Amino acid sequence: MSVTPYKSASRSTLVVIAALSYTAFLTMVSALVGLIAPLGRVMKVIERHWGMTMMKMVQANVVVSGVENIDPGKTYIFISNHQSLFDIPLMMAFTPKQLRMIFKKELLYVPVFGFVLWLLKFIPIDRGNREKAIGSLHKAAQKIHGGINIVIYADGTRSLNGHLRPFKKGAFVLAIDAQVDIIPVTISGTIKILHKLQNMSDITFGQRVHLHFDPPISTAGLNPEDKDMLKNTVAASIAQSFESFKSYSIIDDVNLLQKVEQTRGS
Repeated sequence: MSVTPYKSASRSTLVVIAALSYTAFLTMVSALVGLIAPLGRVMKVIERHWGMTMMKMVQANVVVSGVENIDPGKTYIFISNHQSLFDIPLMMAFTPKQLRMIFKKELLYVPVFGFVLWLLKFIPIDRGNREKAIGSLHKAAQKIHGGINIVIYADGTRSLNGHLRPFKKGAFVLAIDAQVDIIPVTISGTIKILHKLQNMSDITFGQRVHLHFDPPISTAGLNPEDKDMLKNTVAASIAQSFESFKSYSIIDDVNLLQKVEQTRGS
């Protein structure tokens, strides 16, 4: 049942405490399960349950479309725009595939959490070293060949104004290396649940969110020189879908808009 969007600092605080506690608990459970089957059915259920629980905690009204474009028997790279921390649980909850993500290698050194990321076959990348980053992408391509579906937020960081950001090339270099189809993913509305410039006590509850999967785009026969063409094709697909529900991402908080302008101007 949907609710009218609203804010509550006290509820936000309680939700953050509950979300962190539940995430910590499932991290420990995942560590135990991951020793046996990091990509098995049980782990998939845990990940989906975590994502669904996070979205229910903020009472998000989620609409999903385009699932029919995903072939259950194929492996994909899902390339998406990025709006909020809630993009991750959203995709975990509603993508009919078990997903893995690329993350900054520094997270490997976070006690317990880093070990779990490694154990569950998430993919570290050294963003400060171009040569090592390329090597990491090649390793990711090998994992994709092993049947692992990867999601990449190709704009690299969360949007500040709710609009789409330019995509970086790394995701498309990886897709060409792996020679698997790309599913363009469009997210709209999570930016209003929790904006990048807001603190965790400023969650919007009951926000409407749309998650859309476009038909797959083939990388068969492409070579590294085609990365810009592929990037433009995927970006155009996402931009076209975003037009249909970009209204969910319009920021109408005057104070937040001022923060956005100050940040962009600094």
